[in-house]
Amino acid sequence: MQFTPLQLKLMAAMHGYRDLLYTNRTQTDADAIRNVYALHILNHVYHTRDRVLKNNMKIVRCQAEEKETPEVRDQGFTRPKVLVMLPTRSAAVRLVDDLIKLSGCESVDKKKRFQKEFGTIKELEAVEDATDYTAFFGGNSDDHFRVGIKFTRKTMKLFSEFYASDVIIASPLGLRTIIGAQGEKKRDFDFLSSIEMLVMDQADAFLMQNWDHVEHVLDHLNLIPTDSHDCDFSRVKNWYLDGRAAYVRQTLIFSDYLAPELNALFAKYCRNVAGKIKTRQTCGGSINEVSLQVQQIFSRVDCTSLAKEADMRFNHFKEKVFPALKQSALQQTSTMIFIPSYFDYVRVRNYLDELDVNFVEICEYTDVPETTRSRSVFYHGKCDFILYTERVHFYRRYRIRGTKHIFFYQLPEHAHFYPELLSTLADADDGLRDLTISALYTRYDQLRLERIVGSQRATRMIRGEKSAYMFA
Repeated sequence: MQFTPLQLKLMAAMHGYRDLLYTNRTQTDADAIRNVYALHILNHVYHTRDRVLKNNMKIVRCQAEEKETPEVRDQGFTRPKVLVMLPTRSAAVRLVDDLIKLSGCESVDKKKRFQKEFGTIKELEAVEDATDYTAFFGGNSDDHFRVGIKFTRKTMKLFSEFYASDVIIASPLGLRTIIGAQGEKKRDFDFLSSIEMLVMDQADAFLMQNWDHVEHVLDHLNLIPTDSHDCDFSRVKNWYLDGRAAYVRQTLIFSDYLAPELNALFAKYCRNVAGKIKTRQTCGGSINEVSLQVQQIFSRVDCTSLAKEADMRFNHFKEKVFPALKQSALQQTSTMIFIPSYFDYVRVRNYLDELDVNFVEICEYTDVPETTRSRSVFYHGKCDFILYTERVHFYRRYRIRGTKHIFFYQLPEHAHFYPELLSTLADADDGLRDLTISALYTRYDQLRLERIVGSQRATRMIRGEKSAYMFA
């Protein structure tokens, strides 16, 4: 196996067992990244197993020779050592396929069951060179799953019971349903007590699912178990007994981009004594991919604190933005209001309801018949506005025909959504003359802003004296 320069750099960071937040993941290098952390997982599992087996032989030999048994600290409270969190079953298929190839196991137990429930690698090969949407949702896109894997000398056993597994592959939702909430009778998280390596691949996708599930899982990592689970405490490592396992756990996070949630997670949960590494790329800006020659106006909302940001953005929308949008809608209808956050979406929707504004809405909770009706009403000009969320665009990629004006209540997390949404304006019947694009941003949106306008421009737009910037 010949390593690429990227894989060599990642291996150097992983081999030192430092925490890593890698935010330059792309569809092109996704396979290379997965291959290298799969190899690192196997290396860790096999080395740990060999150490335990070697110490077992040493203890047996001492007992046979009636010598004093040496103190051996080589285990955790429970067997699972590696936890891999992935967003979809198809992502799990890719990882399991890599583990099978790299492990060299002679047989794989319950492989047919795995293929039946998760899919096969052949189903995914057909979409390898497709768009980011088909690459993510190709195959089985279910986000509720979990599977334990046990490695023996010659066999890889899928669907092993968690407390008998070496590696657990699961989605945040799949783990959340087992962990449960405080007060529930049936809940279990002891199998997470001795995790030595946590891998989160495609971490940006968790933001489009439910980020609370991710934090809930991490809150229950490396806790003192509530039951012994037949543990031999004489061989448990001292840092587990002292409740300091989180400080020696390696966490590897791979994401397409850097988000505030990932920054916060890396700061709060990654406390490895070996150190940690975070990458941050310089962005050219997806605005360069916009092919339409239309004016794009970015307006800054000055905020005094992060706690007040949502309120100040909403007040700015009520007092300055919407009156102008409403006046424009009287002359030219068909305005899309793009809102990434569902909470902001509910706030704006309720405000428009109070004003008795003629609008339709499409969010992640809108059913298919209602979505079809809303798109038809908007396309035929029977309403002035359509509210559209980033999450529904992530899952459905609707092309909202009839759009002549786009207002970004907040910039999208996924930078390529910006030119993607603007491309719908090309369908306008009356050409590009009267089309408008405008967006709000605050200084707390710098990561989103730099992915769209570029790192250098974003710095000027955040720190500059002007509050409005125009691109054409």
